Amino acid sequence: MKLNRTTILALFVAAHCISTACAGESVVVAAQETEAAVAPRAAHLRLINLPQLEFGLRAAIKCTGTAESLTLSVADTVTTLNEEAINGERSAEVLLTVPASQLALAASRKFCLKDDAASTNELLVPGLATAHASLRCRNKDSVTVHFASAPLQVKLLCKRPLTEDQDSSLAK
Repeated sequence: MKLNRTTILALFVAAHCISTACAGESVVVAAQETEAAVAPRAAHLRLINLPQLEFGLRAAIKCTGTAESLTLSVADTVTTLNEEAINGERSAEVLLTVPASQLALAASRKFCLKDDAASTNELLVPGLATAHASLRCRNKDSVTVHFASAPLQVKLLCKRPLTEDQDSSLAK
């Protein structure tokens, strides 16, 4: 998955500037929209099974002392960056691959139906999952932990098989 750095960077900078204006230590997490292709389903099925999804996450970090660790998670998929990976850095990026079994099902009556060419081929599902971040900071007097979260947006694309007309137009 290719990160759309312009979009994620703009969200990231805006969120970081707003939240850190009042705080000496903080963490902010941002994510770009993720896309997934799904197969058409029978009209009586309202729930859409999702495939494994990849989420590109970026966290802005600020510690007055030393950043000890940064943990990023979506559902039950977790990664932790240690002190060597984040100390002296102002941000970190990770790509989390979340198995389908950890994701909720999406619901729609008019998206990607097998025998209904008029059903929609795109569905935007805001808040399907949530990205969480926790930053552990250490200074000479104390250890503090800071938390942030952000809703994740998924765009579902219907992967319909090619029809005979489409096949012949591609062959020309």
